[in-house]
Amino acid sequence: MSQTNESFQRLDKAWELIRLGKVRFGENPLRAIVEGTKDYSVNIAAQTCTCEDHTFRDMKCKHIWAAELQRQILIGQTQVMKQ
Repeated sequence: MSQTNESFQRLDKAWELIRLGKVRFGENPLRAIVEGTKDYSVNIAAQTCTCEDHTFRDMKCKHIWAAELQRQILIGQTQVMKQ
């Protein structure tokens, strides 16, 4: 599978995490906890996540995508279209 296809799959999964309400922010708006098979810690500024996908592949995982997109939604930079 190409890196582009993998990125699109991660992005699709990120939107699903957002739709299911799996992204939570605490006091720091650049750090999030994203629920998956367990809770993963995401640092948006550093582009890091504690999941295995990011740790071993050093790629932007669905958790980082989800945290970034959810933050953009919260601050009004991204709008979600209802289907």
